[in-house]
Amino acid sequence: MSHALIIDDNMVVSRAIQSRLAAFGFDSFDHTWTEQQALEAAAQRRPDLIVMGDHVASGSPLEVSREVASASSAPILTVTTDHFTFQRSVPDGATIDGPYPLSELDAALASARTLA
Repeated sequence: MSHALIIDDNMVVSRAIQSRLAAFGFDSFDHTWTEQQALEAAAQRRPDLIVMGDHVASGSPLEVSREVASASSAPILTVTTDHFTFQRSVPDGATIDGPYPLSELDAALASARTLA
């Protein structure tokens, strides 16, 4: 059983990510759109993969990734709908890859599999 934590405030994007993850064998998902929700979801069930989108409704996807990564060995995959304006910093101790345009999610998932 593989569990993914999806952090993005756009439900259409989150569902598209879930669909692609399911094709890669993931069968359990937490969808979160705030930093606090993501932290609570990760505390309740440790993810095997964290997929971080462009934005959250409140808080920072980068900050939540830092915190989740400190308690988990799950790779963090960044997916963006606007590759040119997305900026990231690597959380200490995290394995992070991306950002990938949403249209290249399959390649991103293949890359994340090699990180896990």
